[in-house]
Amino acid sequence: MTSLSDVVSRVRTLCSRRSGVFRLLFAACAAALLGCAHTSVLERIPEVAQPPAGFDLGTDPVTDPPAVAEAPGACGALGDETLRELQDQLAGQSFDLQAAWSRVEAADARARESGAYLMPRLDASLTGNDLTFPSTGVVNQFLLQGAAWDSSLAASFEIDLWGRLRNREAAALLDARASVQDLRSLAISLSSVLAEAWFGIVAERELIALLESQQQTSERFLELTQLRFGQGLGPAQDIGRQREQLLSLQGQIELARGRLESLEFQLAVLLGGSERRTPVSPTGLGPLLAAAERPGLGVPAELLERRPDLLAARRRVEAADRRAAAAVKEWLPSLSLNALLTGRALEVVDVLDDLVRQIGGSASQALYGAGGRRARIDQAYAAAEESLYAYAQSVVGAVGEVQTALAEGRSTRELVANLQERLGEARRVLLLTSESYREGATDYLNVLTALLSQQGLEQALIDARRQQLASRLQLCRALGFAPGTSIDRLTVQLAAGPQTVSPGGAR
Repeated sequence: MTSLSDVVSRVRTLCSRRSGVFRLLFAACAAALLGCAHTSVLERIPEVAQPPAGFDLGTDPVTDPPAVAEAPGACGALGDETLRELQDQLAGQSFDLQAAWSRVEAADARARESGAYLMPRLDASLTGNDLTFPSTGVVNQFLLQGAAWDSSLAASFEIDLWGRLRNREAAALLDARASVQDLRSLAISLSSVLAEAWFGIVAERELIALLESQQQTSERFLELTQLRFGQGLGPAQDIGRQREQLLSLQGQIELARGRLESLEFQLAVLLGGSERRTPVSPTGLGPLLAAAERPGLGVPAELLERRPDLLAARRRVEAADRRAAAAVKEWLPSLSLNALLTGRALEVVDVLDDLVRQIGGSASQALYGAGGRRARIDQAYAAAEESLYAYAQSVVGAVGEVQTALAEGRSTRELVANLQERLGEARRVLLLTSESYREGATDYLNVLTALLSQQGLEQALIDARRQQLASRLQLCRALGFAPGTSIDRLTVQLAAGPQTVSPGGAR
């Protein structure tokens, strides 16, 4: 490729041999060439998108255990076997992922279309005419025997002297690569939503089982209050208090069942179905947390090379920069080569006889466009600036997501430990208060207070464990990993094509 400096040097040599008119022409051409120099926005990326040196863990190395597994393995093993089966179904049954795959194919086609402009173009035509003239009057006899068939074969090729076409092709290729990363980013997002919905289903089922167990316990306390009232050892309001507490549990059970049904519908929608999905839950939140390992973090700079959304944003900056370069090159002259074969005959079989050949070239330079080219250049650079700042914001947001997940993970971990300790104390208090009540040493209000405290802590512990799993899930997502599977596995399954989904949403 001829560089700008080579062109300027050749023009200077030519002008040195001619008169002052050519020197003026050289000055004008050099000013135009130098005015078309492209200023890349890529040089400013380190200024606006610089991640911090390290993550603020906010932990005490003495009391807080370090990460025990590498992030890919820890995130891929998060969850249970049921979650992994659901993740396998996601790639083949999610309409969102199938739509994203179609966008990848469309971007690839646009890139191939841009590359086609670098190759010669060949067009052929065949035209038939029915020439009819009036029978009277003066008529040119040649027209009466004029050609009824015209054929042409035209070839054209634009010489990309300045790289304008190559820059456009490179921009389209970068857009195609960005669309691939968009697909991977969407797969991580949907797999995270799927995992969160599954953890919610496990939590609601565990909560319903707990509430039913608490309901049985409250029924026994109701029988105890009724027995003591029948013996004249307790007031009637104790029965009313316990009955109200039992009705409260029944209401909580109905709410939990409603949330469970909602989550099952959400799971069905994620998997491309319209009916409830009720997969079997072999484990509870406790075993899921016990089997989960805390992922290692690495350094923030690794996010730029790992997270698909950041890679996509970076590719869009590069594509916008290439489009700005192509817009600048529109100021420069264009050079094309043309070849044309034409034929004319009365019969279609004779159109290839006596072909006329024409070979030539053309050069053009736009002189005045009312500021249109300048506006296109300004627009291209503004788009490049926009993509640059969008990328910088994506980097800042990614680091912030990791920091948020770390903070939530630590707080939920401490909350679970606190609730477990408090629950142990509450159970001991309820046992002692119940014994005192049976002996007549205290009234039932103290027993009811202790019972409500224990049952509330048991319910809060399930919610805290769910939050702890959710924070672990968010940390994996922020680090660029799919929970319960791997992004490579999802991509391979997606490339295999959609799976057949029954009306019930099953495979």
